Amino acid sequence: MRKTPRQLTALLRAHRVSAPTADASFRVEAIDKKFRFKGFVTIDGTEYEAANTAGKIATFADVDGFVKYAAGCVETGSGTYPVQVDTDVLLVKPTPADMVAWAADEVVRLGVRKVAQQAVLADIGVQLGLMVGWENGNALQRAKKLEVQAQEAAVTGDIAAIDAEIARLTP
Repeated sequence: MRKTPRQLTALLRAHRVSAPTADASFRVEAIDKKFRFKGFVTIDGTEYEAANTAGKIATFADVDGFVKYAAGCVETGSGTYPVQVDTDVLLVKPTPADMVAWAADEVVRLGVRKVAQQAVLADIGVQLGLMVGWENGNALQRAKKLEVQAQEAAVTGDIAAIDAEIARLTP
């Protein structure tokens, strides 16, 4: 069933009479490869398709747009809007016709990505070298050094994941 924002507000308000802490649940579904979405709101176990005030299916350019819509008519008690995103097969990579050729191409692509990540890691190392003593500096210096260290850990982990994928794809 399709419901306008006012109808969704009324449904949630009526449900909260018998269940004061009840919240709605939210889901968006991709409708095309441009990642436009239509939204769904579930209240008291019934799912409603989000409509605009003219009764037409509401479409959203992004999930943020749907959250703004939901917050305007079916606000949660906590201010948190967990949204399930259904993209069906829009993001699924196609299955390669020739797995051997694909694996060889993937190893080359990953090798290029690894070199790029190693350059990023080298730059991070230079930055950290310039931050010696910042762990004892002011709050902004400490925060910046912690952020750069977190970046270093993430990139190091990414390089390890690349190595593992190359090993998996190499016979």
